[in-house]
Amino acid sequence: MMTVMSESEDDLNAEEDSSLIQGENSRGGNNDKISGKAWGRVKNIVTRSQKYPKSVFFILGTEFCERFSYYGMRAVLILYLTNWLGFSEDVGTAIFHSFVMLCYFSPIIGAILADGYIGRYKTILYVSLLYAVGNLVMAITAVPPPEWYGPALGLILIGLGTGGIKPNVSSFGADQFRADQEKERYTFFSAFYFAINLGSMLSIILTPILRADVKCYGNECYPLAFGIPAALMVIATIIFVAGGSLYKKMPPSGNLIGRVFKCIWSGLCGKLKNCHSSDTKEHWLYYADSSKFEPEFIKEVQILLKVLFMFVPTPIFWTLSDQQGSRWTLQAEKLNGDLGALGTVKPDQMSAINPLMILVLIPIFEKFIYPWCERCKFLHRPLQRMSAGMILTVISFIMAGVLQMKIEDSLEPPLKEMESGISFYNTLHCEITIKTGDGLNFKIAPYQKSIYTVITAQENYVLNVTSCFPPLSKKVTLKPLEVNRMFVWSKDGKDVMLIK
Repeated sequence: MMTVMSESEDDLNAEEDSSLIQGENSRGGNNDKISGKAWGRVKNIVTRSQKYPKSVFFILGTEFCERFSYYGMRAVLILYLTNWLGFSEDVGTAIFHSFVMLCYFSPIIGAILADGYIGRYKTILYVSLLYAVGNLVMAITAVPPPEWYGPALGLILIGLGTGGIKPNVSSFGADQFRADQEKERYTFFSAFYFAINLGSMLSIILTPILRADVKCYGNECYPLAFGIPAALMVIATIIFVAGGSLYKKMPPSGNLIGRVFKCIWSGLCGKLKNCHSSDTKEHWLYYADSSKFEPEFIKEVQILLKVLFMFVPTPIFWTLSDQQGSRWTLQAEKLNGDLGALGTVKPDQMSAINPLMILVLIPIFEKFIYPWCERCKFLHRPLQRMSAGMILTVISFIMAGVLQMKIEDSLEPPLKEMESGISFYNTLHCEITIKTGDGLNFKIAPYQKSIYTVITAQENYVLNVTSCFPPLSKKVTLKPLEVNRMFVWSKDGKDVMLIK
């Protein structure tokens, strides 16, 4: 189970809880207090390197290069899809998130392969080769003429490759420590986390510069922008192979994921068979076949299900968060990027703020903010801090939405003296039809907006709204040289409203 859980969260924002989980793999031994906080522990692994297995430094180098490769390629991907391959923003966004979905689904396959069949070392090695080939395909097929099938193959290979590395490399690093090196194992995870963020930050800054500032084939240089991440992935593979003689290579321990699912299925079937029985058990999982699943294992699966319940909101959170690489980059492309004295930021460099803020804020939070929260008993529990972070995320997306509306206003053609602009936003769960007094007809799908339309400014402009709610007729005033946004929504779930 450790293989799956070690990096199931997004690498850039994963809390250090994964290190605590890995530490549970080994009990007893050195119980010395772990001194220093996040980046203090990173310093320890450098200044006291003689205490650590030499193999972990090859793993840290591999992770730095692999994350540089992944995030560097991903930073320019949405602009490559829209500006070079010619996909629309909507189609490009769909392709981008399909690729991201593959990257975060394939780790399940990688974990099963490592735990149940060939072990972590061989899994990482084989998928690294696949990963490097995918990056090379992306770089080679970025030359003219623009075609979609080469990049499609490259993205599939990269998605499968990162799936083999993501769940295994941190666990493989934990395998290198002895049972009495719990302190060293803990500091390794801080250094591992640092390597992830440093590699991603540098790549997100560098690859957009290569894309935009280096000209090749008379245009932006996507072959170079993809070529550097490809080179880093090749280097990552070489570094990993170079440490081969130093690694502790644990044999496969069995397909634990498959066994968990079998236990759940057996428990459900047993519960259904005994639903009318007087023999009640503590939990429905205990109806699983006792000849195949020991009580201790069933108890662990029960604990796992309780933990998974806490993660129910996380898919929604990451669905929004990953828009930093797609919609937010496309939004930034419509801005000038001028930061005054700090220079100009490129649209695909915007997501570099994420790892940069992590590296800057972690010592500030651990040194000042978290101790203050503990003293004041304010946001001193992990779930409280997670909830506060999600609230801040909601605020950030509201701000992004307002900014997008302002951008759309600025992109619309200027109105003439007696003209007024109008567009409609459907916030309902069903399609709506809006007919106007001058013969215009708008059909708007759920949660979509109509096209922007320029009409003659007038008073008492008639709007007739039909939907899955009772019909509505309303008169509005459209002033000259004014852009009007009309929101169709329902406050009580019974009647529709039209708000200007």
